[in-house]
Amino acid sequence: MFIFADTDPTSNPLNDFLKNYGIWIAIALAGAVFVAVVIMFVVALIKRKREPSYKPKEIVQTQRSKDILIALGGLENIIDHSFVGSRMSVVLKDYSLLDEEKLKSLQVDSIIKMSEKVILVIKDDLSTIYQEMFH
Repeated sequence: MFIFADTDPTSNPLNDFLKNYGIWIAIALAGAVFVAVVIMFVVALIKRKREPSYKPKEIVQTQRSKDILIALGGLENIIDHSFVGSRMSVVLKDYSLLDEEKLKSLQVDSIIKMSEKVILVIKDDLSTIYQEMFH
């Protein structure tokens, strides 16, 4: 084994470079990541504006949504409406116009009558039916 007295084992050009410029390299990398995230965010916003979630003019009301609306007493019988998940909540002017048998035949899974509103549970594609009925 040879030991040279004139060489310093702790001296390394890469270590020296990183000691001198490490902070600038870290700032440059953080800046590049930040710019990439901003660009991805802007591209996502542009795509969202170009492609609306639904196109109201192109929706053609299906017979099922028409029949559900008729079974509720028509659009003029509905005071307020909303939906969350598989439940559509409807406030009616005249509850005597509600045709529960017709709703059951239209594959409404459950009808919950309350004093102030009627809740319809429709497990298959309620969002499309809701849009067809009220938009």
